Amino acid sequence: MLATIDDFVTTGPDTLNGRYLRQFWFPVYRSDMLPRGSARPIRILSEDFTLYRGTDGVPHVVAQRCPHRGTQLSVGFVEDGCVRCLYHGWKFDGAGQCVEMPAEGPEFAAKVRIRACPAREHLGLIFSYFGAGEPPPFPHIPAFEGDGLIENTENLLPCNFFQGWENDWDEFHATFTHRTGGVHIAPQLNEEIFRETDFGVVRHGRKADGSTRVAAFVFPTTIRLTVPSPSWLRYRNAGPPLREVYIIHTPVDDENQIMFQAQHVAVSADERAAYLEHYAEFRRLLEARPAREIAADILAGKRTLADVAASGEFPFMAWIEDQCAQPGQGVIANRSAERLGKSDKGIIALRKIWLRELRSLAETGRSQPWAAMQAMPA
Repeated sequence: MLATIDDFVTTGPDTLNGRYLRQFWFPVYRSDMLPRGSARPIRILSEDFTLYRGTDGVPHVVAQRCPHRGTQLSVGFVEDGCVRCLYHGWKFDGAGQCVEMPAEGPEFAAKVRIRACPAREHLGLIFSYFGAGEPPPFPHIPAFEGDGLIENTENLLPCNFFQGWENDWDEFHATFTHRTGGVHIAPQLNEEIFRETDFGVVRHGRKADGSTRVAAFVFPTTIRLTVPSPSWLRYRNAGPPLREVYIIHTPVDDENQIMFQAQHVAVSADERAAYLEHYAEFRRLLEARPAREIAADILAGKRTLADVAASGEFPFMAWIEDQCAQPGQGVIANRSAERLGKSDKGIIALRKIWLRELRSLAETGRSQPWAAMQAMPA
């Protein structure tokens, strides 16, 4: 089996790329959005699951449906560290074992088990591992250093995850894609150096003004770098102008991705109360209407980026710009029609590594055992 670039976009369990992706931890939900004793349906890597948090505070990921009559478990009841089916009360623990069947004996319950996936929390996000066997070490990305706040966001993009991942490797896009929002615009990039490491790749970019920017790519789909604060906060001098961030692309299925962000906001104890007042209004505006809906209007020609920026209705123009650029390539980009140039050095580097890993997996059943990143490289 010879892997090709067309394999990059598939996420299902029976695909080569899906097998590759299932070797890693992925964020699936924001921690603050899952209260104790609650359950949610989630779709990750083209499969459906139930995410719930026990009354003890521990998150769990189990199968979507009860094996009795197929009812969705997320509409059931969370009891202690278990979830009970709404339909007939079958109860499952976080390891997937059925522990109670109200109309049956314990012998029957002991024979029934549903799929369960390991779940952990880190940096305000819930991660899960969907592969077979023991998961790789966790966490694979280090915590931020220094005092401050951790902010988490999730942005659903209606396009394939690999388009978002390629976008991270393409720093040349920032000067133009983020022009409307203003604060993300950067001097033109003159030179890029990519160096492979045990956790992925480190990029050093030299800009026209002589400044440099370092980014760490942690495989399979995480980037850590320094970015400007969201436009709405930046224009109000709320918090620092720059912040450290992890951007992680989680495939929902072949046609959708969630871009999770964990950002470190370096505000002192004295600044915190004033900053949080601004941040509360920022979150209200951010959640009033999804970025993907606003971008869909722009892509349909009903509005322009300038219209949205002037209205002030959305506080994070970089999201709108990304929603136009990446889904604007199509739900799944047609890479056979591309014309790559010098500015695409990062795209080419990523594709070579990804193709190498898929071919190794296809031919030998193994791929690069990427290590955890211990610290942000200089």
